[in-house]
Amino acid sequence: MTRSAIERYCATHGGDRATAEAEIRSLLENLIATGTHQRVEGGVWRLLAREGFSLLLSPDAARVLGYGTAHRDRTYGQVKAGVPSRSRSRRRTDKGWVLALQDDLPVRFTTLVLRRFARDVLGTEFTRSTGKKVVEAAYSRSTHVQPDPPSNHAGRRRATDEAGLRWHFAYEPGERPAVIHLSWEPGCGPQDAAQEGGS
Repeated sequence: MTRSAIERYCATHGGDRATAEAEIRSLLENLIATGTHQRVEGGVWRLLAREGFSLLLSPDAARVLGYGTAHRDRTYGQVKAGVPSRSRSRRRTDKGWVLALQDDLPVRFTTLVLRRFARDVLGTEFTRSTGKKVVEAAYSRSTHVQPDPPSNHAGRRRATDEAGLRWHFAYEPGERPAVIHLSWEPGCGPQDAAQEGGS
């Protein structure tokens, strides 16, 4: 069991390391017996549960490298036990359409990144009607700065484009890279432009 898998579980669900390890072991046992098994980049194994949980295993299947879930508010045990979600259904629907806009892309963007890109770069709001245009523009611009992934395909990288927009990429084995944050270099961005125009 790797530290990154345990830390991901704790960051998602809370709790201590011992609980996280026990829950991941239980999930692993279930996925070995009933899950879908896929080989992905670098020979890594991805085990998937139809309930929306996944584990990444090393190529020799000896170590759990990563943990993922669509259920931030429930563990695998809680989902199997029928504990209802505490998330509002509207949030889940919104997340679904945002993810659907990115299905065919080799990189994905969080909703917060897309909102900020729409506001700061395109001067619009990120909505269902503007979503496709915003995602296409963010993807086009991100391709000019996407850094090389870490050697083990896990970790974070940061790159700044010619306008001073800083792109924060996160990498996990077997997953698409994700842009998880946008920030501006000092002296760049819409707020600085407004200040210059007002002086």
